[in-house]
Amino acid sequence: MPSIPSIVYDLLAETRYGVSFPCDSGCQMRFIHEGVDLGGYYAYSAYGGVREAVQAAVADNIALRDQYRRRPDGRRPYHFQRAPHGTTGVVGVSCGSYHDPRRESEAYRYQVHWRRAGLQKSKTFHLSSDATADQHLHAFRTALQFRKEWEVFLDEFDLTRYKLWRTHRLYEPGHPTLPPSFWNADTVEES
Repeated sequence: MPSIPSIVYDLLAETRYGVSFPCDSGCQMRFIHEGVDLGGYYAYSAYGGVREAVQAAVADNIALRDQYRRRPDGRRPYHFQRAPHGTTGVVGVSCGSYHDPRRESEAYRYQVHWRRAGLQKSKTFHLSSDATADQHLHAFRTALQFRKEWEVFLDEFDLTRYKLWRTHRLYEPGHPTLPPSFWNADTVEES
């Protein structure tokens, strides 16, 4: 496999942009999205020279990174194919019981993990130990909606509406309110 031509070292100094040089007549750019290579082959003769072909390949790779919301290094901004390690089977969402020292009782929580500006963040949806199955399902579905919304909006994600999670079904269209009897005073903890 031929090495990087010296005429394009400066174009590939920061990152390779998925560009490789399989032969002397062109370069190849790879961009894999959901198992499909969206890159292509850039013949030097079709672009008017080595530098022009590599510039076209780099430009196409940058456009694909923007289109599919990739970081500058080409990777996804969150763990896409990581096996979930939590107890829910969903990446970034975990659940479990814990001891609440304020009330000297056991409680339950669904917790969502994400990153903002490179810092690890989490949002917790608390329930008491005697919460009903409907309350658990509501907290779980809200946590899932939170995580999926973050995956769509990333750093532009606005989490302020999740302050309403106790009164609204944020995971349903129109965000309908919960019935007044949904939460009993002895089954909910304040967060």
